[in-house]
Amino acid sequence: MRSFEDFVAAARAVVERQADEHADDRWWVLEPQLIVERRDVRVIELAQRPEALRALRGPGLAALPAAVAARRAAVAMHADLSLEGELAPAIVLAVAGTLAVAVEHARVLRTDLGTPRLGPWEPSDLDEGVRRLARSLRS
Repeated sequence: MRSFEDFVAAARAVVERQADEHADDRWWVLEPQLIVERRDVRVIELAQRPEALRALRGPGLAALPAAVAARRAAVAMHADLSLEGELAPAIVLAVAGTLAVAVEHARVLRTDLGTPRLGPWEPSDLDEGVRRLARSLRS
């Protein structure tokens, strides 16, 4: 990876790939994922890295890379969000680097057949929400 933006794009691609793999699964829910950048991008189930959960529950998103000994780190998880006054299923992507953090979400839309499709990525101000979601996960 070269830049923070490249890592954000790579983390989005991880989520999009998983959504594509489950495009015919009406009941698909993204399991919480930890996406890390060291030499390359790796994906790990968040539940397998208790130090990541501790960082998210405590100091917050900015502490995540140091907690998992990575240059950059992201968490992707399925959540029901209140968007524009309505409850909407979405994927939350929270990304942290050395100098920047970004939180985005993509709504999980439904086709006419009821199968899931990701909507476009949108900026989000859900950092505290990420912390609450992390607290709700088992370590």
